[in-house]
Amino acid sequence: MTALPQQHKTWRGYLLGLGLWLVGALAFVGACNLMMDPLGVLGSPKVQGINALKPYLDHHRELTRWKAAERACAPTGIFGNSRAEIGLDPENPHFVPKAFNHAIPGSSLHQTWRQLNWLEEAGCLPKTWIIGVDFFDFLGGTRPQPLASLASHPAPHADARFLAEVVFSLSGLRDSVRTLAIQHTRNPAILTERGFNPLLNYADEVSQNGHESLFRQRAQENINQWRRRPALLRQAGDAASDDEIVLQAILARATRSGATVQLLIYPYHAQMRVILARLGFSTAWDDWKRQLVRMAEQVPPADAAVQVWDFSGLSTLTLEAIPARGDRTTQLTYYWEGGHFKSSAGDLMAARLHGHRSEWGHRLESTTLEAWLSTDAEALRRLLAENGQLVRDTDRLLDGAGAQAH
Repeated sequence: MTALPQQHKTWRGYLLGLGLWLVGALAFVGACNLMMDPLGVLGSPKVQGINALKPYLDHHRELTRWKAAERACAPTGIFGNSRAEIGLDPENPHFVPKAFNHAIPGSSLHQTWRQLNWLEEAGCLPKTWIIGVDFFDFLGGTRPQPLASLASHPAPHADARFLAEVVFSLSGLRDSVRTLAIQHTRNPAILTERGFNPLLNYADEVSQNGHESLFRQRAQENINQWRRRPALLRQAGDAASDDEIVLQAILARATRSGATVQLLIYPYHAQMRVILARLGFSTAWDDWKRQLVRMAEQVPPADAAVQVWDFSGLSTLTLEAIPARGDRTTQLTYYWEGGHFKSSAGDLMAARLHGHRSEWGHRLESTTLEAWLSTDAEALRRLLAENGQLVRDTDRLLDGAGAQAH
């Protein structure tokens, strides 16, 4: 047999060494990612100071939330968008015996419907459903979309592609490094085992830029978006809108399962109420609440308990003063900005749902609805007539956004 030339031996050794190095590097990355388990879906043990806290990541949210929900199999479920995810802490003692926060940012009632499908299939359908309903989802009377089924939208699962990405990739390693880093961060961006995002990292944002900056930025975004929305809750011809149909389906499912449903109207800050009034949405706002009450009371009380709770009314809480521009010291008690409330407000909401008396939070029923709408509208008229700092600042934002639009 003819011996290989020395040059060939050198290349073969180089390629073999490179291959071994790549295999070793891949094994190291995989071992690190398996141990750190940033998404909390691989079942790795949690070690204090290493991976006990899980980072809040902007990818695979649906799968991450579903796997945690499946493990918890909680009898109380919190559903909604980012307002519920940030504001309603399932660890609140009023959410007994155990709650899980299923809310996902940017999601609608279609997401809640899919989650209920998955929970029922897994034998974990909650007995109590706390569902945040958002006026801005219903606004515009969007056309109905087909309801998801288990066949069209099965529960998320960790397939081979997902495992390759989270275990054997540099992006997975980046998430693992981030997991390790937040264990020793003062205000880390985390997601708890029960699906709650406490938004601790926003405390640092407030220290750097102030609450006023957050309120102003969010208000400008909302104004630009809402100016393009028609003040309609239904399509032409009085056809039911997409969100109305989905909510009807959710309540019908509650009827079949005998669940208790609490529909929560979020505690929008008074700044948002002023914007809605100035943009001409007040009639649609009241009609939306009438629609929710009508739908809730169509459910036979013998089959399911459905309640509608309104936390958007003007009160000392929703009128919490926005700090002045440049104030980087004040940390508000109840709000991050106009649309997102803190868990301190959510805790008061939970207490109100469980019978604690408060000036804030009204249960809406057909027998008292019109009186409440009148009281709330009068409080808003007085606020606008007084033309205080909040109203003047909001009007300047509206004028500025209008100038930018043109």
